[in-house]
Amino acid sequence: MRYRTNEGLLIEAETSLDTVRRLREASGGEQNLSDQAFMEAVADRMYEGGVHVSTVSPDIFVAGLLSAGLLTREIEGARSNETGKQIDN
Repeated sequence: MRYRTNEGLLIEAETSLDTVRRLREASGGEQNLSDQAFMEAVADRMYEGGVHVSTVSPDIFVAGLLSAGLLTREIEGARSNETGKQIDN
């Protein structure tokens, strides 16, 4: 699966848990948190902005990020909206 964050970062992962880990690894100061603690930290920030994302499981968390528009699914072989280049090269 490929996702793009609202900040333009491309995330490639096999599972939702992998997606959470890639997001955590790419985060500035939250790399040392556990996966659960990272999801909770992100959900807390989102809640402060009026968006609720559940941290019950990585699957539900990623679905919440998608619903909130913080992640978008990239389709393999499709052209990137930002560069016009193939994203699976």
